Amino acid sequence: MGGRCGTMGDMATIVVLEPRDVPLGGYRAITVRRTLPHIERTSVGPFIFADHFGPTEPAMDVAPHPHTHLATCTWLFSGRVRHDDSAGHHLDVVPGDTVLMVAGNGIAHSEYSWPDGPDLHGVQLWLGYPTDERHADRGLHHFTTRAVTHGGVTARVFLGGLSGEVGGEVGGVEADFGSSPIPAPRRALAAELRMEPGAALTVPLGREVGILVDSGSAELADGPGSSAIAGPAALAHSRGVVSEATITAGDDGAVLILLAGDPYGEDLLMLWNFVGEDESAVRSAREDWENAETRATRFGVVEGYPGFDGEPTRAQIDRIPAPPMPSVKLRPRRNK
Repeated sequence: MGGRCGTMGDMATIVVLEPRDVPLGGYRAITVRRTLPHIERTSVGPFIFADHFGPTEPAMDVAPHPHTHLATCTWLFSGRVRHDDSAGHHLDVVPGDTVLMVAGNGIAHSEYSWPDGPDLHGVQLWLGYPTDERHADRGLHHFTTRAVTHGGVTARVFLGGLSGEVGGEVGGVEADFGSSPIPAPRRALAAELRMEPGAALTVPLGREVGILVDSGSAELADGPGSSAIAGPAALAHSRGVVSEATITAGDDGAVLILLAGDPYGEDLLMLWNFVGEDESAVRSAREDWENAETRATRFGVVEGYPGFDGEPTRAQIDRIPAPPMPSVKLRPRRNK
């Protein structure tokens, strides 16, 4: 699906990407609506994947699987997801909480929900670590946000810090929505915004920016004559760094995720969940995951996943195997 430009045609700096359905998780996959990566855009700041899911029955069941040199971030509007990882973290992710799992040179984790739980509804974001930031060890950062309201905008900031000017029909006022203590690459900013009809928020940035809409609609603008409107599950983003951006809710208001960050700045070499500086590094990560001995050494062991002995609705596998290496040279995603 192609992107839609703002009002300046080929000169527009704001583009809308429509989502595509992607099944995740293997045997008991959950279908997500994905906007990043896209043929026209590989990332917004360090955000290399953006998936929106639900509301849907609580049928998530993603068996243990690996990651290298990236981070995953889960944000829920409703529901409960169990997270178990090989760094020894075991917790339930609920609305208002976020977890940023940092892979480092290798981590494994599982994600699942129980059939009697509330409907699942949320987003999952993947953040890439450019070469100059790949020193982070594997681990998990957990943070419980608080809702801060100024004017017609209520925000929960789960990465970075957010301040700006809240406006609307009666003019603007300066607003500080707080910050998150979680360290993230490329000055990443992520926040849930709940906006009343016609409410507007202008944010100083000096970064790339995007809005992933959950419900309603919202306009993203980076100046006079350059704007675009995104509806549910669509992503409006800037083509590059903007000094500031204004988000304006539509007639029905909007719930959305604001994303921003410095440009990723380099091509991304990736196969499945493995990021590496070259093909041999990616191949090595895949081989280590497929070998029982090196899998435990490099990625660790996920304890707590129900697996084959769990509820009948569980995936009944102990891990997700890696896909084969392609028969041709692995090509990087071009930085765009």
